[in-house]
Amino acid sequence: MDENKKNNAKVFIPILAVLICMISSVAYIVFKMSSNKDHEDKWKDYDECGI
Repeated sequence: MDENKKNNAKVFIPILAVLICMISSVAYIVFKMSSNKDHEDKWKDYDECGI
């Protein structure tokens, strides 16, 4: 029984680590897209004046 718990932990920990990495990667991409959109919206009026 104790060895079965160790085997489950050996499988569960890497899967949990991959899920955390995937979630944080998606959150980072969404944040960067939002930040880029805000930046473009802020400076879009200056595109026409040649600055």
